[in-house]
Amino acid sequence: MSENEACSHIEEIQRSYIIGETRVLEALTGAMQVIEKTFMRSGHFVLEFIQNAEDAEAKRVKIVLEDDVIKVFNDGKPFARDDVEAICSIGRSRKDPRKHIGYLGVGFKAVFLISSRPHIYSKPYRFKFDRDYWKIKNKNVPWQITPIWLDEIPEEFKDWNVGFYIPIDEKKYKEKVKKELENLTSTTLLFLRNIDELELVFDNKNKVFKREKKEENENYTIYTLKVIENSVEKEINSWVVFRRMIKVPDEVKIDKYTKDWNRDKVEYREIAVAFKLDNNSDLEPIPGTVKFGVFSYIPLKEEPIELPYYIHSDFLVAPGREVLHREALWNRWILGEIAKFIIEHVIKIFKSHEKWRYSYINILYAKTYKEPFNDYLVNPIIKEIESGPHFVTINEDFARLSEIVKVSQGVLEALGSRGVILIERLVGKKVLHPKVRLPNDLLYQLKKSDSLIEEVKDLRKYLKDQDLGRLREKLEDVWDLVIALLTSSELVKRLKDPSTSDQEKIAIVKRLKELWKKKIVGAEDLIKEGFVIRTKSGKWIEPQKALLPSEYEPYENVERLVKAGLLDPELVEFVDPIFISGATRDEVAEWRVFLWDLKVGTDENVIRRLVENVGVRVALKYEMEVLGVRDARVLTEPERYKGYDIESRMPDGSPKYIEVKASSTWYLDIELTRNEYQHILNNPERSFVYVVTNAFSDPTLHIIPGADIKDLMARIIIWRSNWSSKVKVVWKPPI
Repeated sequence: MSENEACSHIEEIQRSYIIGETRVLEALTGAMQVIEKTFMRSGHFVLEFIQNAEDAEAKRVKIVLEDDVIKVFNDGKPFARDDVEAICSIGRSRKDPRKHIGYLGVGFKAVFLISSRPHIYSKPYRFKFDRDYWKIKNKNVPWQITPIWLDEIPEEFKDWNVGFYIPIDEKKYKEKVKKELENLTSTTLLFLRNIDELELVFDNKNKVFKREKKEENENYTIYTLKVIENSVEKEINSWVVFRRMIKVPDEVKIDKYTKDWNRDKVEYREIAVAFKLDNNSDLEPIPGTVKFGVFSYIPLKEEPIELPYYIHSDFLVAPGREVLHREALWNRWILGEIAKFIIEHVIKIFKSHEKWRYSYINILYAKTYKEPFNDYLVNPIIKEIESGPHFVTINEDFARLSEIVKVSQGVLEALGSRGVILIERLVGKKVLHPKVRLPNDLLYQLKKSDSLIEEVKDLRKYLKDQDLGRLREKLEDVWDLVIALLTSSELVKRLKDPSTSDQEKIAIVKRLKELWKKKIVGAEDLIKEGFVIRTKSGKWIEPQKALLPSEYEPYENVERLVKAGLLDPELVEFVDPIFISGATRDEVAEWRVFLWDLKVGTDENVIRRLVENVGVRVALKYEMEVLGVRDARVLTEPERYKGYDIESRMPDGSPKYIEVKASSTWYLDIELTRNEYQHILNNPERSFVYVVTNAFSDPTLHIIPGADIKDLMARIIIWRSNWSSKVKVVWKPPI
């Protein structure tokens, strides 16, 4: 077609509206107003231009927002006569609904929400719609469909097949369009057949979405979607897309909505579903921030079904691409077909894939509470997963939910390869492969059915009330593992039995330590059952009441205090090093952690008694060895009523009274009884408080004269921040 013929065509359409009957023109104008109102959001026309470009088989689309103008370019097929007729009419599209997915001329009308004079350039056509043009001429025409020929084509539109120049009437519309552009993502291209590149220019930004085909076979296509901003690659992600053509059944064709939407002649329609891939090409849920998952070629922004995958088809949607028509049988049929497609085809592909077989349940078992998606899409898929063989076992076959038991990786590692045999025979179910990822809802179902084993001790419930004789016949080849599960408490009982030999007890401790290492038994369980440990003195006592000797390389080597005479050896019990005889340093460290787990050296009464003993011995050592008072002595227990711990002598030979306070740490707030405090008040010049800090690690003596103690409380606490300033002497005994 030549430009002259195109111009004549535009003038012909224009004349038809100018000379039309007033009643017809008023009806057309009213119809236009109704159509505009159906486009609820003024920014959504952006999607319509993308859709029109897709229908025109464009590969590239560019949208520019600058000053108060929007410019849209695409390289699709130029406008034909029928396209112009559709844009210049209401509901009289020449498009074949079997091949096109636009709004039959209605979609373009959304532009009139923001502009009263849009321009269209598509060789050989160039024309505009202009409200003010007809006002000036005082003509009553439906200006939104009455074209006006343009004499010139701006230079920037000459290299594109189709272009739209859209002046924005009000500033508020510009902000809405900008927001719409900001909300577009690379997934806009995901289900389109033709467009591979979408460029957006606004706010001094140049953002390009690109789609590249990464892999294609008869079952699916993998696309890479890229986001490039100001020539810098900002984002890249991959998607696997499954497609199928479905035949429209007769009962759907005769439905009212199908006919109203001009789909009653359609024989086939495409459905598709897309799943996001992570950096390892495995399936991953779509992030929760993306709230729309329904596409009718491009996203429906007001369908927040929040599924972790995307679905697509030619859904019947309201103009403006906001929501589905929920009453339409067409849409319910499509949702059912997508569910059927996923169950019959997509899942088969997932199950045969080396990675997807472990992750697809975590994606597909997703619930939504929005209709019609719940009844027609989600529930059929969930029902299939719950009842069908979809769970990969540790032997790489598939089992039903009712046939599996999920075992934590820690338990599998603790029991070793034979542990699977034990669990499957004991529980009567197949062990789920540890690579399988399950959603929380399914984990909850497994837990309710006693099919979730998170710790080794969880297996014990399956041994309860079992006939051990019959059980041994069933589990002969893994009986040592059963014994380990059954007898941790029995071993501890044997350990506490006076008739058990020391040699056997030592072997039991070593066995229990190995069970602890494998996480078959926990330290807390051993403590509750009354676990005991051998000490250097040959006693078997609770580990809380014993300390680690130097052989175990503890952080606080208390044993050296005994050798230095700063701790009474009869008061302290040290764990026997017989358990680490011949052990490497790593093995010693392992025993140390085991004993720490058993709360070694944590009995408060024992520790308090030892700390007090160190404190008194340090004070006595200072008096005798530093000050040379050879007859200094510790008061006996019956003498403690006197209000002090040590009697010594002043330099002039007069009595000296020493109250000792000690702590295993550097920090100590002094607490005095009424008796101790009153004695200091009565004998301030001859009374002293000796404070020993870091009693186990680095005993340090601080001496405070009694004359500096002033507070008159019946029972007082002197905070370190107060007494430390009164210290006159600091001394550390040689060790």
